[in-house]
Amino acid sequence: MRTIASAEFVERAACISCASANLRELSAGKFDEGPLERFIAADPWGEDPAPFLRGQPWSYVACQDCDLAFHRYILAPEWNERRFSRWMSQPAIEAFEQEYRTPANEFATATDHTAHVLRIERLTRELRGPQRTKVLDFGCGYGGFLAMCSLYGFDACGVDRSSAKRENNRFSRVFAEIDEVEPLAPFHALTLFEVLEHLDDPHGLVLRLSELLAPGGLLVLETPDCSGVRALETLDDYRKIHPLEHINGFTPETLTRFAVRLGFEPVARPTVYVTNDLERVARTAAKGLLRPLATPTTQQYFRKLQD
Repeated sequence: MRTIASAEFVERAACISCASANLRELSAGKFDEGPLERFIAADPWGEDPAPFLRGQPWSYVACQDCDLAFHRYILAPEWNERRFSRWMSQPAIEAFEQEYRTPANEFATATDHTAHVLRIERLTRELRGPQRTKVLDFGCGYGGFLAMCSLYGFDACGVDRSSAKRENNRFSRVFAEIDEVEPLAPFHALTLFEVLEHLDDPHGLVLRLSELLAPGGLLVLETPDCSGVRALETLDDYRKIHPLEHINGFTPETLTRFAVRLGFEPVARPTVYVTNDLERVARTAAKGLLRPLATPTTQQYFRKLQD
């Protein structure tokens, strides 16, 4: 009888932002118990991870000094590589994303990409002068944002760890490692869309990436908003703090503190209009006027402080 190996995890015993060891547990359990077991079973996979996760604990904690929440236990590097190469196969990724690939969602995504491009162009004018806008998109996925940048004449490249996404990318300049893009630095803008929540060491990685960003350069961060999420009880909880995928749970406040600690200052997002709907233009203009009163979000812009 063939023995199934158990996945190996490592413990993050200190805060992934401020390094404090003053943590409190918000919730805990095992991968093969309760709602989490059902949620994992319902997801599409290449190689099914469930047999490797039996009896393994999870623990969702929060830093008592800076409030950032994260999963204490994360897959060991060799098992995380297995997750990328075998559990998250290309057919599994496509099956998971299929329900989101509607004409309305694809249109909205293209609109969002354009809005980011226009904001980045506006906010980097003084920094780059007559040069092309140089953008590095870390965790670029299939390269949709990079393709939009290219259409606007940006000098853009990306990094993505997933071999399935690199091999099926829409954009040619996508690399597996940061080392490969270092010769292309400095960049005028660095973007991480829906990336920080996946990183074992988000502080260390963004610190390294910031070295590739010109002084005064732009940092764009976007994560799921995990405000109020403390446990894995509902499907929405699972989508936001999946203990294999979304191992860090940011809120608007903790995202801002995270970036400021790394040497960035918040920047107001310029109002842009990407629509042919006059009513939407009016709503966007109104939101711009009311922005100081608006609810904070986990889509934020920052500028690197001058050295």
